[in-house]
Amino acid sequence: MRPYEEAAVANVAARARETAERDAAAIRIILENTPHAGVDIEYLENRLLTECDVTLNFHPDRYSGNGRLIIENLLGGGQYLCQFATGTSNGGMTAFAGGDRDVWERNMFRGAYHAEGTIFENRPKYGGLNVFNYIDGASARFGSCFFTLKPHMLGRCTFAYGDSSTNPAALGAKDNFHAVFLAILQDTEKTGRMLNQAAFGADKAIAYILSMKKGELIKIGRNLDDCIETHVHGDISLGDDIDGLYLDESFRDTLIREQAESLSGKYDIGIHWIPERKVDYRDVTDGFRGPAVPALAKRAVKVLGIESNRINAAVIGAASRSNLDNPEEWADLGGERELFQYFKQLWHTVAYFG
Repeated sequence: MRPYEEAAVANVAARARETAERDAAAIRIILENTPHAGVDIEYLENRLLTECDVTLNFHPDRYSGNGRLIIENLLGGGQYLCQFATGTSNGGMTAFAGGDRDVWERNMFRGAYHAEGTIFENRPKYGGLNVFNYIDGASARFGSCFFTLKPHMLGRCTFAYGDSSTNPAALGAKDNFHAVFLAILQDTEKTGRMLNQAAFGADKAIAYILSMKKGELIKIGRNLDDCIETHVHGDISLGDDIDGLYLDESFRDTLIREQAESLSGKYDIGIHWIPERKVDYRDVTDGFRGPAVPALAKRAVKVLGIESNRINAAVIGAASRSNLDNPEEWADLGGERELFQYFKQLWHTVAYFG
């Protein structure tokens, strides 16, 4: 890592240490009210961090800022890049000087990325800790497909309980995780949920952590909003740092699969398949992501000539590219920025209900 990337990790770790004693005491109080009162806190945290993959969800078939597909850039460049470098996002388009992402990164990392000599292209990459080993990744909201990181990358990660856009108070690093762990347990006590899993009190959460074991991913999680956000600092080399690539089944008979197989062979990355998530466009309502989404789904089927009426990841990607290539066919639904938002919302709908 570069010095300022190391400083970013160190700054988060230092922030976590400031409240470590208080956080540990609060964790012990919670544990005392469960059957697991004598379990070592660091042991629980280590299991949570090492028995779960860090996943980087993304859409391989969207245009990047240079006009090429994301997967084409990955194949050619061999690096997984941040939003400041790619010029695109699966969240908010605020990766620029003075933008929201720039501001919250200054706050989270205590100015490490704003020191003299830093450049935007080396900002952190965002993913999530896949606590429940979901086959659609830790946060399906941010992409139909995902990479998993190799274990040696854990020391280059920082973590937040909640989305960084909300300025989360609970931040941590590999060896300074008390604040995040406490926030998880407090939420289970308050809501009876662990991330997006219902009926999880603190006792069940601890029991799950004690029983978890990294293995084959089989369960679709449909997790959109509840995540242990992960920031990966330093370069991410496909050849050195990526363990696996998980592709949505809708890409099986497309050019994306061919490009993914080329990437797999070039960088020695195993390919795995996520069951296709799909909905009939006639079942898309305005109750989940607003009134613009049903109209967009209907237009995608019409413009692309989808006889099955099925909306899936590949269809949404093709429609988003069509919008940029042939904007006149979509202009009555909104401008480019509005449609960017609507395509995100259509994917959220498919990821959740498909």
